Amino acid sequence: MKKFQFKMQKILDLRKFEQQQAEAELGKANAEVARIQRELDAIALSRVKTSKANEGQTDFFILSQMEKYFVGLDVKKEMFLQEMVQAQMVADEKRAVVLECMKKIKSLEKLREKHFEAWKKETLRQEEITVDDVVTAKFHSESSDK
Repeated sequence: MKKFQFKMQKILDLRKFEQQQAEAELGKANAEVARIQRELDAIALSRVKTSKANEGQTDFFILSQMEKYFVGLDVKKEMFLQEMVQAQMVADEKRAVVLECMKKIKSLEKLREKHFEAWKKETLRQEEITVDDVVTAKFHSESSDK
């Protein structure tokens, strides 16, 4: 019996490899988004800690230094927010590439499944013909012996 072979298997394998590469790139982009979010979280935490540590402070010099520190934190926050926008755009592009790869693979897998079903039907048909031939041959040999 002939083994099932999908003529486009190499293309399917290539598409799967491309999807794996695209998923790896998406993972890197998502990791960058997460890194930036951690930086933003750290800035917010630093602001809260500084505020609590200097609660009730009346020394003008310390209050002035704290205000300068907050301005610096705001500048860093704005920088990270801009980075976040860029990183999100990159992640969205990578996500679109992964989705496109998935569509290509799905269509090839559907085609493979159709070919497999056709091969299966043909194989069963051939087996039935072979069994019929064996039965017929046996019947004719038995009837000619009598």
